[in-house]
Amino acid sequence: MHSGRSCALALVVLLAPLAARAENQELARGIEAYENFEYQNAQGILLKALKDTHSTKKEAARVHVYLGLVHFTLGDKNGALKDFEAALKLDYNAALPPDTSPKIMAVFNTVKDDIPPPVIVTPVKNHPPGIHGGPPPPPRKLVWTWVAVGLGGAAMVGAGTCAYLASAAKTDFDKEPFADKANDLKATIETRALTANILFGVGAAGLVTGLILFLTEGSSEPDQVSTPVVSLTPGGAAVTFSF
Repeated sequence: MHSGRSCALALVVLLAPLAARAENQELARGIEAYENFEYQNAQGILLKALKDTHSTKKEAARVHVYLGLVHFTLGDKNGALKDFEAALKLDYNAALPPDTSPKIMAVFNTVKDDIPPPVIVTPVKNHPPGIHGGPPPPPRKLVWTWVAVGLGGAAMVGAGTCAYLASAAKTDFDKEPFADKANDLKATIETRALTANILFGVGAAGLVTGLILFLTEGSSEPDQVSTPVVSLTPGGAAVTFSF
């Protein structure tokens, strides 16, 4: 039983200095003197409270609040304004006691209106290289790319078919004993070969155009997007772009 009391007493003794440091004792005494209308005494105590190096910013701001109240009550309005300003710069949320007169409250609020509120800095999370905040960019629209690739691929298939048919007609031509039929086969071979060459040109142009559009389409401004135009020429196919 005695050992339990001894332990409790020892704990109080150990925690007493920490409790004393946790609160500005002069501030508490100064507030008590102010509330008892001992303004001169409160002023001296509160000035001592400002010298307490263990005070937090909130405690120091509260000291200035009560010093401002004392100065105002004693007729030193300039001193009150300086203390109110010092209090709000230490703690923008500092406030007067609830029972403060409206006249002093108006002066305090005027001082607060002239002090900008503190800027709250929000830490920005670091993003991996190449990744930025905000919504992801919309997917690129590759309409003309796929049109060009589709036309190029279809032309290549058609060119291959015509080349095969021209080769088959050439085989028949070599075996044909009659001159009139051989002439017809020759005309067929030439037509199919010409068609195959044209289609090969169109297919190559379409595939090259698709590659170029894949690299550029969707990354330009709307008024800068180019439109491919494929045209047939005597020498094959030509691709132009209109802007």
